[in-house]
Amino acid sequence: MEKFMLIFQGIKSGQQPSPQQMQEIMGKWMAWIDKLAKAGKYEGGEPLQATGKIITGKNKTVTDAAFAEGKEIIGGYFIVNAADYDEAVALCDDYPDYENGGTVIVRQLQKMDMPPA
Repeated sequence: MEKFMLIFQGIKSGQQPSPQQMQEIMGKWMAWIDKLAKAGKYEGGEPLQATGKIITGKNKTVTDAAFAEGKEIIGGYFIVNAADYDEAVALCDDYPDYENGGTVIVRQLQKMDMPPA
């Protein structure tokens, strides 16, 4: 079994969902997570805050970044288990945010041989 990262990219609409809409959205997400977990595919994942830091250059310049100001936002990620890319992509069939213009980026984690500690 291989590990894949699902990176969730959404389009900022500028509208805040109502509490009822937010509850519905979260229900769809929790149902999807539950389905993946019961199938032994879900390793974990988290939503991302809208702000962060960017570190650049040889001098390691650190600047604030307001990622939510962009049109497209990386909202979070999952790590999933799948046999190959085809299966990893198929796990995204019922991604809850497609109806809102969201996309999923699927990337395979590269295995690294670590020296013994």
